[in-house]
Amino acid sequence: MRKPIGSRFQEMNRLYHFTSFDAACKIIGSKRLRFGKSYKMNDLLESNKIVFERVLSSEDLLSEVSADYAEREMRRYQQISFTQDREYDGAFFLGFDLHLMWGLYADRGYGICLVFDKEKLRLEEGDYAKEVEYFDMTPTNYGFRNRSKTGIRSEIRRRVNEIFFLKRKEWEYEQEYRIIRRASRADEDNYLDIGDALSFVILCKDRFLGEYESIWEGDYYYEIRSIDRKLPILSYENDLDGFTLSPPQDDPIWTEQTGFI
Repeated sequence: MRKPIGSRFQEMNRLYHFTSFDAACKIIGSKRLRFGKSYKMNDLLESNKIVFERVLSSEDLLSEVSADYAEREMRRYQQISFTQDREYDGAFFLGFDLHLMWGLYADRGYGICLVFDKEKLRLEEGDYAKEVEYFDMTPTNYGFRNRSKTGIRSEIRRRVNEIFFLKRKEWEYEQEYRIIRRASRADEDNYLDIGDALSFVILCKDRFLGEYESIWEGDYYYEIRSIDRKLPILSYENDLDGFTLSPPQDDPIWTEQTGFI
């Protein structure tokens, strides 16, 4: 017998991906997530760190050829970012209840929060995934002592945590879990096959609704239903009494005051 929707959501090891409504529809329909180019990230340190200021030889001399290898190699690395639930400083922060993420990445609430089962994500060989760590200061450039293409590639893989999984504390609100993949070319589009890992869709607002209409009467709900009729949809509502997370035409499965019901 299939478990109730609340139990399935509660027991799942959840990852969240905030995006626009149109992008979410493409993801749901194709069952895949596109990797972002590292040199196009909105974190200035991440988008600029691929331009290495120095690549050191054994004599600590600048090698322009090696520097070019390093930059071209770094441009091949792409990433997908998720938000996760996180506990720190004695408080628990739910990944779907982050207003900054709704505002910045989900079109000010008119976008979508996609919920994934972390245990069902299937990485390709060579992919690397872990949560991001946050510090007051992080490296802005790297000096590599390898001069060959193979050597630079090997050194990047050895230092993958240092290069790809450290961010400044100002980004801590993202509670990020990241997947890294090396593409064969910098401009190549790479995708993560999400299969059945996509488990829930969370709606917040529908820009086409009237003042007193329910989100379950809106175009967003019916369009997602037309793409995948089996994918559970939840509504995230926030008011003076806190948030609720609810399925269609049913009592909430989660409230800010009581947690899971």
